[in-house]
Amino acid sequence: MLKQEKLLRIYRSNPEIYASQVLGVEWWAKQTEIAQSLIEYKRVLVKACHSIGKSHLGGGIVNWHYDCFAPGITITTAPTKLQVDDILWKEVRVQRKNRPGLQPKASRMEDAEDHFAVGYTASNPDSFQGRHEKKVLIVFDEAVGVDAAFWDAAEGMMTGDDCYWLAICNPTDTSSRAFEEEQKGKFHVIQVSALEHPNIDLELNGLLPKFPAAVRLGWVNDRVKEWCEPVAQGDDRPGDIEWPPNSGKWHRPGALAESRMLGRWPSQGSMSVWSEAAWSATLVKLDVPKEPLEIGCDVARFGDDFTTMVIRRGPCALHHETHNGWDTAQTAGRLKVLCKQFAEIGEDPRKVKVKIDDDGIGGAVVDQRDGFNFCRVSASSQAFDKEGYPNRRSELWFSVMERAMDRRLDLTRLSADSKALLRRQAMAPRWAMDNQGRRVVEKKEETKKRMSRSPDDMDGLNLAFAPAKEFKVFI
Repeated sequence: MLKQEKLLRIYRSNPEIYASQVLGVEWWAKQTEIAQSLIEYKRVLVKACHSIGKSHLGGGIVNWHYDCFAPGITITTAPTKLQVDDILWKEVRVQRKNRPGLQPKASRMEDAEDHFAVGYTASNPDSFQGRHEKKVLIVFDEAVGVDAAFWDAAEGMMTGDDCYWLAICNPTDTSSRAFEEEQKGKFHVIQVSALEHPNIDLELNGLLPKFPAAVRLGWVNDRVKEWCEPVAQGDDRPGDIEWPPNSGKWHRPGALAESRMLGRWPSQGSMSVWSEAAWSATLVKLDVPKEPLEIGCDVARFGDDFTTMVIRRGPCALHHETHNGWDTAQTAGRLKVLCKQFAEIGEDPRKVKVKIDDDGIGGAVVDQRDGFNFCRVSASSQAFDKEGYPNRRSELWFSVMERAMDRRLDLTRLSADSKALLRRQAMAPRWAMDNQGRRVVEKKEETKKRMSRSPDDMDGLNLAFAPAKEFKVFI
């Protein structure tokens, strides 16, 4: 009995050991990362390409939870009965072998009223409601096709410390609830590309694949030819792939390649200003140039908004901070401290350009400049490119994103928390064409409705990287 309890403790915290010793299966590195992230973060959203073992992992996780947490319930869903019974639960049955609990003709395991696992088709969200057990695992397979009502019902079940939620998808549709949930930031997100599967590296080196049923080199070669456009050497941009590796041959993935081969949301199908490729480009470290220090500050307008400050020198963001509940005097005082703190020897802190959005109460911050170089900017004012944008805010959002695509934006020196917050906000705002063919970024209030927080931090970043000469300066 003591040995069994000790094993259970090990298995509960190490699903990979359970999978190996109990189910007799081997996971590759990304599968292990996903399982361990579920233990650490409780909610994990997996964006993965085809044939990398998503359903195999899901079946293993269902078995793990059923065997290791009793009493406890496991509920899985997918958009169709075929996806529930013949994909995920087929994996559950195959891996379970002769272990007890599995019902002979149903996607269900059970040995008590408070200990069972069951698969439902995503057609009736009531199946998820009214369940508030302490130990719960929810698995969304093909999560892009799972309707919003199921996400809401599942949210109501995540009430305890021993509740887990795994959402697995092929990221094809940026209008889906899965995409929206990523922007909210409650899920730990893992992206899995076919190019990182161990089979590919082995076959590139003339060796046999370790997982014959998973993605293969021939499939990748065919998809690169079919779904990607060749790019002239030197014309590559963030998001392009070099294939074969180290060949000097670059390819620009189309929407199918992005989602089904690389495991990322398709840029062409997204009405978000930023793409995952643009964001990835900000994570390449650049040298800090000998250029003047500049600060952007977006001042909170409402009680649940945040006052944000971003400091940069040239293309490099050096510092980011965000505060809730500050008055204008605190904000003005902190900006002066930052000017002094980040100014280099010989650089006059009072001449550092501090760009402040004064559409709300930012004007009151500028009024407390006391000789510092505070600059007013109105995001609602007319754009400089009048044919491209109806207002300066839309222009700033796109110009900073394009700066990233040109590899002129480096966020590597910011903290992990700052980068995670900025990434969520960068990907959240949507845009549309107006009747004059100009790109219009939606209002803050619309973004805030979806992600439950205003994109104040990204607005601060946009101000920091806006050309300072554009704004009226007060000394």
